[in-house]
Parts: sequence; C-alpha cells; structure tokens
Amino acid sequence: MTRSDMVVELLEDFGYEAERFNLTWVSSAEPDKFVEAVTKMTAQVKKLGPVNSQDATVA
Repeated sequence: MTRSDMVVELLEDFGYEAERFNLTWVSSAEPDKFVEAVTKMTAQVKKLGPVNSQDATVA
C-alpha cells in the first residue's frame, strides 16, 4: 500500500470524500502542468463544498 493510498483510506475512515486528495507529479520544468493541477484541484474542492466536521464520522 502506498502512502497516497493510506491518505485516501484515512480520509474515507474519517468520513471525508477521497476526492479531496490528489497526487500529481510535476517537474520544476513544467509550470503549465503545475498550474493545471492546482486549477483542477481547486475546482474539485469547490465542487465538493466546505467540510463540516459535524458531518464527518469517526470509524
């Protein structure tokens, strides 16, 4: 199991959407790819809405 898989599993265990985590490998020579990754993740989080800790359940 990779560390990123563990992060996704922990998010789900605590009642959060796994879509709130994303891992993208970007070289320092790829600024356009970095901007694209940040833009996509920002849009995804906005789509999911705010986190309400009262809605999250502990496993």
